[in-house]
Amino acid sequence: MAAAIHTPSVEATVAVRVSQAATGDLVAGARAQIERIDGLRVEEIEIAGLRPGLNDTTVEAVATLAVGEEAGLNEDAEEFVVDRVRERLADGFGVDPERVERVEPPD
Repeated sequence: MAAAIHTPSVEATVAVRVSQAATGDLVAGARAQIERIDGLRVEEIEIAGLRPGLNDTTVEAVATLAVGEEAGLNEDAEEFVVDRVRERLADGFGVDPERVERVEPPD
């Protein structure tokens, strides 16, 4: 019997700076900015607010993120996953995490 492969997911409320010169819409720009961070992939993203600026727009978004193996995270340690994802988001250019929490996989 094969073991199921589980990719941990987290939900994060983030502020993402999207350049006014970026291609696509603000959702695509926010998604691209987050996905530049190694080990994270956006599963879903919803815009919760906007703050226009001179050179960029700050998009407040709620995103469900899949955490890849390359992130080097242990899926059994929930607090560790959340802390590491928060750190990765904070280290990402133009991304400011406000809330990060684990999402339970569907049964």
